[in-house]
Amino acid sequence: MNTKKILGIIVCMLVMTMIPVAAGATTDINKTPETSPVGWTFIQGIITQPFDTNNGMDMAFHPIWIHYSTKGSGDHHSGMIHNMLETIVIPGDFHGIIGNHFIIAFFWASIF
Repeated sequence: MNTKKILGIIVCMLVMTMIPVAAGATTDINKTPETSPVGWTFIQGIITQPFDTNNGMDMAFHPIWIHYSTKGSGDHHSGMIHNMLETIVIPGDFHGIIGNHFIIAFFWASIF
């Protein structure tokens, strides 16, 4: 093969690899996905003393160590929270147990 054919093949390969890069360059990576409020959340862990908020409609506490799992329409999040400066508020109609220093609760809302 002569050098013109080899150079033409190399240029063609470079152009072919640049098409997906150029097509993906227009998307916004930092855009946050839209979440739906419909879903469930399961939360368990060690907390501080819980207290009522919103005139007794909700429960609030500061987490010592919390594991949560939440499922919305199509998205699933889980993780751990261990920041005692943060206040977690859950609806008062949860299913489960909130004691003086522990929580095991399931409710139909996505708070995270």
